Amino acid sequence: MTLDHYARSGRRWAQGAALVYAPIAAELVAMCPHPLAGRTVLDAGAGTGVASAALLDHGAHAVATDLSGDMLAWDAAARPPAAVADIRALPFADRSFDDCVAAFVLNHLDDPGAGLAELRRVTRSGGALLHCVFSNESRSAVRDRIDEVAMEHGWRVPDWYVQIKSTAVPLLGTAAATSSALAAAGMVDAVVEERAADVGVSEPEQLVAYRLGQAHFAAWLDGIGADRAAAMAARAAEAIRPIMRPYRPIVVFACARVP
Repeated sequence: MTLDHYARSGRRWAQGAALVYAPIAAELVAMCPHPLAGRTVLDAGAGTGVASAALLDHGAHAVATDLSGDMLAWDAAARPPAAVADIRALPFADRSFDDCVAAFVLNHLDDPGAGLAELRRVTRSGGALLHCVFSNESRSAVRDRIDEVAMEHGWRVPDWYVQIKSTAVPLLGTAAATSSALAAAGMVDAVVEERAADVGVSEPEQLVAYRLGQAHFAAWLDGIGADRAAAMAARAAEAIRPIMRPYRPIVVFACARVP
């Protein structure tokens, strides 16, 4: 059984990390070359549902999957139907969906081609695959300062996060690599863009909430308790205030078609 590294992350992710991930998901869904209204669309690696929300805004019928049941459980009553599933072994018949979205999920795989093969299998001919990951060139000294403050308060980077960042994340972190992976999976008409995303995060408190809302902080924040976590977050916000700039991560956006 795969360990759920995102367990207990739902609330912080939805209220913090989503400040960055939701605007990016909206940009990704807007790349679809055809109207999504009335179409059944898979949101693979849905997390707390930012891409699903973007799909619903476009009138699509979303179905969500994620390896983390805890992430899917966040506000589940208000969200589309969902299933706990590995993107490499989706529990759906061939050609079940009109289109599919994979926002920040294939970058968790040592073999992203396995995930792309499954997404192609469950998507009907002519359907769109919408995919995005952070670019390998996306860096932020301000964001890194938040990590430093957390370390000063006792946080240590989890081994599982170090492994993913060193092995899986770089594989699709360039436009060229993503284009090659889509071609190898048999996708056609690919449009791949590597560009900065204006996510609207300009205040220190927003960036701190985003950063601390991510899964690799969850266990530690739970362990130190709400009061200490709040004090550390306030300290981080003050530490970055003099150097704060609008946060614009570089993202690899991709749209391709299932032949």
